[in-house]
Amino acid sequence: MKQILINVPEWVDEELVKLQMERILAIESRKRELIEETIRKLDIGKRTCQQLEIIRGEVWKKEKRN
Repeated sequence: MKQILINVPEWVDEELVKLQMERILAIESRKRELIEETIRKLDIGKRTCQQLEIIRGEVWKKEKRN
């Protein structure tokens, strides 16, 4: 696991920052689990998964422009 160091201003409760980071990490972990489970259930191969990633990236770029 990676480790980061952040500067927290004196007026910010560091426990609040820690709690928010833990929540974010829990959400990201769940997203990853859902993606892996979906790939497994759909029986998507590595090549198909890579192609879907390319398409997703292209769609994201188009949406971002709009």
